[in-house]
Amino acid sequence: MNTETAIRAEGLTKLYKLYKKPSDRLKETLNFFSSKALHEEKYALKNFSMELNRGETVAVIGKNGSGKSTLLKILAGVLTPTLGDVEVRGRITSLLELGAGFNPELTGIENIYFNGSLFGFEDEAIRNKLENILDFADIGEYVYLPVKTYSSGMFARLAFALMINLEPDILIVDEALSVGDIFFQQKCNTYMKNEMKDVTKIIVTHDMTSVANLADRCIVISEGKKVFDGGTLDGIEYFVKKMHSENFFVKSQESAYALKANELETSIKESASFTTIDQAALGGALEASIKSFKVEVNGSAYQGYIMAGDKVRITCTIQSLKNIREGVIGYIVSDKFGNQIFGENTITSLEKVFSLDEGGILASFVFQWPEIKEGYYYITLGIGEGSHELQHVIQCWAHNVFEFSCVSPHKTIHCLFNNKIEKVEITNLRR
Repeated sequence: MNTETAIRAEGLTKLYKLYKKPSDRLKETLNFFSSKALHEEKYALKNFSMELNRGETVAVIGKNGSGKSTLLKILAGVLTPTLGDVEVRGRITSLLELGAGFNPELTGIENIYFNGSLFGFEDEAIRNKLENILDFADIGEYVYLPVKTYSSGMFARLAFALMINLEPDILIVDEALSVGDIFFQQKCNTYMKNEMKDVTKIIVTHDMTSVANLADRCIVISEGKKVFDGGTLDGIEYFVKKMHSENFFVKSQESAYALKANELETSIKESASFTTIDQAALGGALEASIKSFKVEVNGSAYQGYIMAGDKVRITCTIQSLKNIREGVIGYIVSDKFGNQIFGENTITSLEKVFSLDEGGILASFVFQWPEIKEGYYYITLGIGEGSHELQHVIQCWAHNVFEFSCVSPHKTIHCLFNNKIEKVEITNLRR
């Protein structure tokens, strides 16, 4: 291991023996001469290797059960691998499971001193760090109460504040911050990015925004194996594509694009790329309803993330029960808290209404993704009838039908505004 390497893992394998009942473990142990196994073997990690340099921030992503937590526990020394070797250079602090290393009967202050002693700090050294720990945790007088009275968010605040003040060379964080409020998560991410540049950081999270913002490198794990190791955005794209591929076939069988051939002839040719909307979830008069839609970004299928300046095209298949001469199409994009962030319709953007003939319709509109704060955003699609706001009928309201993950690497953005539709195309497919 060279002087720049903080962690080197080679051929890590973790094998668990799963027994149907506890007595089978004892029977197998005592019955030395029987060749019959009473257990099943489950690999949580299989032949995993990686090397991390000093000051590098690596995000480890994968679906639940892929082996991420097992890997981090081995690196932190909590688990012993079945096979393989780990070399670590430097002091490791880790935030793996909420409450790990804390005595629930002790107060927050007492747990700070207790954990500090485990890392080799004298009481005097902890006293010198105490003000910084308490300021960062910001849990007020609760620090003098037993931690068993804490909420999960308060626990995360205190634990993270303690870990970053124990002078780590390597910091491991496994989803524990997800229980905190969004402002504390932002505070932690900002601190790790700006104040811990020389610390090697390993982060496990399902938040692709945090991955894009914090990580220099991304590792994807699937079924205990490393399947990707490279650039952050490339890793996000790989993971999202993999998840879509695994789920697509099942979904396409469950929600077949079953429209009559004479209703949506054009869209049927592209049916595999459309997502069917649950008609029971729609609102409005429903004399015209959105049946399915597809999302394209910069002319290609959505890759799992979006950035400022990207061109978004939404294409919808619509079934109209009547001729609509003053048709209006629009969208709203909301954040994960339901706040409406931006959106427009064809009247306010283009000062136009469109004719929607009875039967099948293929409609698409284009807008540019604005510079907005990183995070998850959800698009709602709508069809209206009537150009006057007092004589307007909402025909169809498809709420939060698609999720965008907005990333803005190396940039902090705060804004809230309308975003123009730039182009609309309507194709009426007569019966």
